[in-house]
Amino acid sequence: MSKFSKNKKRTDPAISTASLPDIVFMLLFFFMVTSVSKEKESNLKIEKTTASAVTKLDKTKTIFTYFIGRPKNKKYGENYRVQLDDAIVPNMSAIGVYLKEKKEEYKDVWNSEVYNNFKVDNKAEIRMVKGVQDELRQQDALKVIYSVNEGSEK
Repeated sequence: MSKFSKNKKRTDPAISTASLPDIVFMLLFFFMVTSVSKEKESNLKIEKTTASAVTKLDKTKTIFTYFIGRPKNKKYGENYRVQLDDAIVPNMSAIGVYLKEKKEEYKDVWNSEVYNNFKVDNKAEIRMVKGVQDELRQQDALKVIYSVNEGSEK
């Protein structure tokens, strides 16, 4: 008599799916931790000026970035332009309209945590910067910072 029977049908054990949610959440957390948000890109040529004394801004603040420089694409012309939210603004009044929308959206923290960051080409005309500042003043967006390269002044 043999211990092994050839007549019995063999069945495979069922695959356990108990650890599947754990694996899915581990993958989710991995991608959440390792992903990096996209930095705003400028459609303008900007050569920032350098400064010897710089202060780093807290990254938890709400920051609206204004690029002022010459367009990289020739379809926008050769003159200095202002870019806001990945689009070149057609005129200064468009900045006021944009700020009215943002002021309503961030009304709880508008005066305390909203900053306007200027990334300006070092050869840009001051009237462009002044025009943007005038639009900011009309919307009570008075906290302005300037992005510069760290180093010794020229």
